[in-house]
Amino acid sequence: MLNNYYKYLPWVILGAFSSYGAATHYAQTTFDLFYLTAIFMIVYVALLYLHENLFKNINTKIYSFES
Repeated sequence: MLNNYYKYLPWVILGAFSSYGAATHYAQTTFDLFYLTAIFMIVYVALLYLHENLFKNINTKIYSFES
């Protein structure tokens, strides 16, 4: 199962940098920075998972009805 997600590894790394950048804007302490970075990464990975499993299936079903 993890073999399917290796192609997203560069995007996850870029997402980690952007999550850290967004967290530095909102955080006031070091714990806030860690907590917000973790939350942003969880949301980012959840969106990748939804894109891979839900949205691609929906698009496949929509396009299969058109033909």
